[in-house]
Amino acid sequence: QEWLADRVGVTATTIRQLEHHTRRARRSLMLKLLAVPELNLRVSDIELSAEMSAGYRHTPTSWLGMTYDPVGMVTQLSETLNGQSGQLEQTLVYIDHQSAKDWLATCNSPEYGPEFRDTLPLAAMSRKIASLVGDQALTVNALGCGDGKTEAMLVKHLQTQLRMPKQTELFLLDVSHSLLNTAYRHCCETLPDIRTYTIHGSFLDLPKLPMLVNPLRGRTRLFAMLGYTLVNLSDELRFFRDTLSCCEPGELFLFDIQIARAPASERQKILKLDPIGNGKLRPTHVNWLSGPIRRYCLGAEDIELRWELAPPGGVPGSYGFDAIAQVKMRDGRPDRRFLMWRVRRYDPKLLSDSLAELGWKTIERIDYGPDGKKTLALMLLQKQ
Repeated sequence: QEWLADRVGVTATTIRQLEHHTRRARRSLMLKLLAVPELNLRVSDIELSAEMSAGYRHTPTSWLGMTYDPVGMVTQLSETLNGQSGQLEQTLVYIDHQSAKDWLATCNSPEYGPEFRDTLPLAAMSRKIASLVGDQALTVNALGCGDGKTEAMLVKHLQTQLRMPKQTELFLLDVSHSLLNTAYRHCCETLPDIRTYTIHGSFLDLPKLPMLVNPLRGRTRLFAMLGYTLVNLSDELRFFRDTLSCCEPGELFLFDIQIARAPASERQKILKLDPIGNGKLRPTHVNWLSGPIRRYCLGAEDIELRWELAPPGGVPGSYGFDAIAQVKMRDGRPDRRFLMWRVRRYDPKLLSDSLAELGWKTIERIDYGPDGKKTLALMLLQKQ
């Protein structure tokens, strides 16, 4: 106490009073305490609220990732769509404001909630997470948060189970400014007692985002990748092995997947049993995925979108479908073909085994789905 008091320019009595909650610190002292590296404090560890400081508006709530470059991403989107053909990097389908708006329309369509969001077993999974968190506080890192509704539902359930619910903090990460802003507003409205922060960037750059990966003191960290966002990874296993090598043992990872309807090797059976094997996209998806082509592909005259069974490969036991756009060009130019988006189905057991080999042990798995059908799975992993 005496050493710390000398370090920040106060008396040891002041430090004791702060520790016993008999005195509130001035803002200037709070900032000095944050600057002491040996304390390993975070902004969220000490209150910087309106009641305690008139300067609370200067508390940071949002960061820009070091490689976040929306102009460069739009340029890449335009260059790809003006090539002869190609594959669109998956984050690019959300990057401009209209694409984000069209994606939100798909998330709020009448069929989306009952099919995907409403049946999520978040209550049961929250009990398991809380048992692992124990007496510590929880930090939730939502990777690719989209509209933030599922993440807010998760945190609401967690608040009923955690021993230190008021100390929970939520970080929202997304590459789309529009989606991130939507998610932040939703979480602030529905979780008014939770400290919510935003990071503009990609989860592929996770090791470069210290606010998400630096070691925590007295906290458990939960990474959440919900909304079937796992499919946006070009290589799921390398993401867990390499990108998540920055994670500490004991940290948690929660994600949801769609379950394979047939063995990955039986391709004709997949086409017969999988509901998108007929090749037709939903109207909201057609509007969303054709939008970038209409806006950026010069000379596009007509667009046809269909699902195609993806080539074999990827995680053992998994298979995928690609949303392929056939673009008819004006002035007799050759037609173009673009892979716009992907979905993937997984064998949960084989996926779990593959991730266990990389040091991520499955702690809990809950299969669920609409109408009692077990077509989806929510999986909780822990770094070993």
